[in-house]
Amino acid sequence: MSSPQRGLRPAAAAEPCSAGRTWASAPTWFVGATRLLLSVLREIFDEAAYSRFLARHEMSSCPRAYAAFMREQEVSKARRPRCC
Repeated sequence: MSSPQRGLRPAAAAEPCSAGRTWASAPTWFVGATRLLLSVLREIFDEAAYSRFLARHEMSSCPRAYAAFMREQEVSKARRPRCC
């Protein structure tokens, strides 16, 4: 005779859920490395430069602000001296 509860674990033996994990439970070095990686990626893809541009010109993000940012980027790259 098989019971309908066969194969199920009792509630006391249930594994803890990881949904309640926070960054506080991660090792400090891992949090620091993750923040560093995200900062590097923001610099590589110009997101950090765009944020600085918005703050410098006291603008909010919009297509017109992004177009002004791109024009400023083109001008600054065009006047850099080329080496070799």
